[in-house]
Amino acid sequence: MTTPITIESLQFGYQKKQTILNIPQLSIPTNQLTIFYGESGCGKSTLLRIIAGLLPKYGGHLSGTINLPDHLTCAMMFQDPALQFALDTPRHEIEFALENQQVSAQRIPQLTQQALEEIGILHLADRHFTTLSGGEQQRASLAVIIAMNPQIILLDEPFASLDLHNRTLIIQQLKKLLQTGKTIIIADHDLAAYDSLHPLIIDFNNHFQPLSLAATQKLLDRFNQPNNVPAILPQSTDPAAISLHNFTLRRQNQLLIQQPELTIYKNKVTLLTGESGSGKSSFFKALTKIIPFDGTVQLFDRPLKNYSSHLLGQTLGLVFQNANDQFLKVTVQEELELSLKNGQHPYFNRSRLADAITKLGLQHLTNQVVYSLSGGQKKKLQLLVMLMMGQSLLLLDEPFSGLDQQSIANLIDLIHNCQQVLPQTILIISHQLTGLDSLIDYHLNLSGRQLSYQGRASHES
Repeated sequence: MTTPITIESLQFGYQKKQTILNIPQLSIPTNQLTIFYGESGCGKSTLLRIIAGLLPKYGGHLSGTINLPDHLTCAMMFQDPALQFALDTPRHEIEFALENQQVSAQRIPQLTQQALEEIGILHLADRHFTTLSGGEQQRASLAVIIAMNPQIILLDEPFASLDLHNRTLIIQQLKKLLQTGKTIIIADHDLAAYDSLHPLIIDFNNHFQPLSLAATQKLLDRFNQPNNVPAILPQSTDPAAISLHNFTLRRQNQLLIQQPELTIYKNKVTLLTGESGSGKSSFFKALTKIIPFDGTVQLFDRPLKNYSSHLLGQTLGLVFQNANDQFLKVTVQEELELSLKNGQHPYFNRSRLADAITKLGLQHLTNQVVYSLSGGQKKKLQLLVMLMMGQSLLLLDEPFSGLDQQSIANLIDLIHNCQQVLPQTILIISHQLTGLDSLIDYHLNLSGRQLSYQGRASHES
């Protein structure tokens, strides 16, 4: 298979008079890895969906031509893999996909087992998808694709919720697939660890031009710099926002966290890291009383159990890992108006809100339906509307996934501006560490079912 995927005079928009993708000419080689690289909202995911045949079949208006080599099968992993699962567990999902391909019933168990083992999720095979972390769902989605054995594999932000260890494992799996002649096309803003796969990078910020070998290596080297977030160890005399005592958290029968004592400090920004599936998001759900826990949690010197739902909502805000779960209104403008009406953050007046919208690149999207935004645009809107609420404690679950470096820098600037006017306690779960050094005060790591502070001692200690 050497015939490339070719695109000529392609234009696409969800509305006839609004073009969001305009590609005069593009050739995508087969039998190798191609990466679509560019800022959030530049059309990377849209082009993947067009190649997959999902657009304009399920919406939008397309003109121009796109030619794929004949008789090739294609499979795609969405940016939010939960949207594409039809059944309840990874095992059932793989079996269902193989049945749809009319694979013989005798071969399905073996192929299912093989795919689960190759991606390293055999232990998750019979877990319900709703109990899996975002990173575990991404791995499950890739296992389905492995089992289906398509010639063309399309991956949309495949590492957004994965820790470095699991990212490395998946990179190794992609290398094996490339060695068998697969065509892999990935949309990604974070190019760390791709250099071993020798990708062709298409720059969506520069007229969809392929980068030269020298430019490719320079870009990859930039992303392979160490991402150690400098943080000092907190002082025990600092005031507490959250205090844990004999805290135990379980997911069904699985012990996630067993914490004798822990203090999370007031008006500080604390990073929370740990392997995918270790219980970080579940910890956030426990702090918001979404799931039960054992032990004692004090929130601003008051037992968490004594908080009514109304008072807890006024005190604490949770930014979900999946941005779609956050929105209450239909359009971007309606979401902003709702937060402006109900929010209590003194930083945001209409003038500052307009400045923030422009800096985040959302000014031309205010009349759009929120669910039609790109993944990165949703993330920016999601964090903006939650900052506007002005709660004393903000829990941010992967707020930077799917975002390019400039978008992350703009969001960090916005958080800094808000903190100067109204200091908040902010806890951030993030596998994306690049550029966070100016934001983070303290660093918590969840490992071996224990939360512990990382970093060096401060000069005062």
